[in-house]
Amino acid sequence: MPISTRLVTTRTVPWLALVLLVSARIVTADEFRYVDQDGKAVDVEARLYGTGQGAIALELGDGSLRIIPQEAVQKRVPGPDPKPMAPQAMLQRLKDEFGEEKFRGTVHGQYVIGVVLTAPLPKTSEGRVQKNLRKAARYMVGIEAKFKRFCTSMRVPRDEPTFPLVVLLFETDDDFEDYTTKQSGGTGLSAGNIAGFYSSLTNFLYVRMSECYTFATPLHEAIHQQCFNTRVLSRLAPIPVWFAEGIATGFEGNGDSVRSDPQQLNAQYAKLLMEAGGPPRGMSWSDVVTTDAVFRGDIFAGEAYLHAWSMHWLLVSKHRREYADYLKYLNTLEPLSDVSNRIRLQKFEELFGMSPDAIQRDFVPTFNTALKRAKFPADPNDRPGIISRQTNLAGIDVYAESNGRTMKIEAQLRNISPLREMAYYVVVVTASGEYVDWYLPRMKINQFMKLDPKSMRVSGGRSFDVHVVSTPADSSMNDRWANGQLPSLRRR
Repeated sequence: MPISTRLVTTRTVPWLALVLLVSARIVTADEFRYVDQDGKAVDVEARLYGTGQGAIALELGDGSLRIIPQEAVQKRVPGPDPKPMAPQAMLQRLKDEFGEEKFRGTVHGQYVIGVVLTAPLPKTSEGRVQKNLRKAARYMVGIEAKFKRFCTSMRVPRDEPTFPLVVLLFETDDDFEDYTTKQSGGTGLSAGNIAGFYSSLTNFLYVRMSECYTFATPLHEAIHQQCFNTRVLSRLAPIPVWFAEGIATGFEGNGDSVRSDPQQLNAQYAKLLMEAGGPPRGMSWSDVVTTDAVFRGDIFAGEAYLHAWSMHWLLVSKHRREYADYLKYLNTLEPLSDVSNRIRLQKFEELFGMSPDAIQRDFVPTFNTALKRAKFPADPNDRPGIISRQTNLAGIDVYAESNGRTMKIEAQLRNISPLREMAYYVVVVTASGEYVDWYLPRMKINQFMKLDPKSMRVSGGRSFDVHVVSTPADSSMNDRWANGQLPSLRRR
């Protein structure tokens, strides 16, 4: 998913303190006073992280960045560096923010892993939540090790993280989507299409708990967090989205560990390319290099990510020396600076010695050669008529068979919540709106259940989808479901 950053842009005005501005590479710590949006004076100790586009970026001791219009700054007094917040202090801050009843967390080295609960946790689940937090922490440490080995292999300079690396897991999709909408202000990808995201402002990684069943999304977003906390890339710098997303899509997990890095084929993207007969033809790689907008909307984002993975993999595979030089160039870009599309394309051609479109023409033969050596794990979704996914704390498999007039549906579901008993409402719906549904009032942790087979008459077509919502089995929401007030998933 795209990195979540919202620039505050304003009319540029002269500011006396501009004479004291320094490069983001030689940051200094100061005391700043500025006026916030409510007209109140705010004092903060921070490093001057960057300037540009009528704003300044301040780096606080907790690792977050605060963007302030230049005209709002009233005073700047040089001072000592703010001490980076300790991971244990960050854990306590999160407990205070979310409340003792609805938050559990752990510290492992620089990592602070927390679960935002939807309801108070049963006492019998305390051991389970701590076990899963430790498992998540071990996985994040494994990601860090794999990223470090990749940087060493590609001769990419990398620093050790300075600030706490926070990972917040939201137990329910509703809580995650509400939080995401507030963070994004309703811009970019819609919250329902986001499985997790890394914020370059808070420096936190936010993930749906359902995604932790396979850890595919935490892996992708954790690579963003690694890039920006090891100074491989700079936060708020004009890093092309294709590169930031390309490097993240290059890492692939198998549920317990990181299976591959950008030097190998990613099974998910390779299969998408094989099914499509190659990369989508609607975008040239010159467009992908120069245009970030294609990554930010629901319509074109899927194709753009496919191109980003394809281009990044090819550059790592066949242009290793030029790739390292290009990454060094990206590392020189200053936070809050701006790079025109013309300069982006010019620097790419200068460092790689050819245009993105020329490199694109080399992709298909190189990809086909790599495919002959690749061995991918089996994917249940490869079977016709099968949908298999993890969503809303459910692992759901659906099989549909149609004779043109009637569709027979078989399904099985597992409670993948590691914390509590859950209730589920499942709907299988066709493209023309016919549907069948199941209500499961209580399933134990890790319980597996085959649902009663159902049939429905269909008016045309064989495409179908499955939607699942869940709620704690002892919640008031489940009481309403039991009384017939079920959600209307068939219209999603």
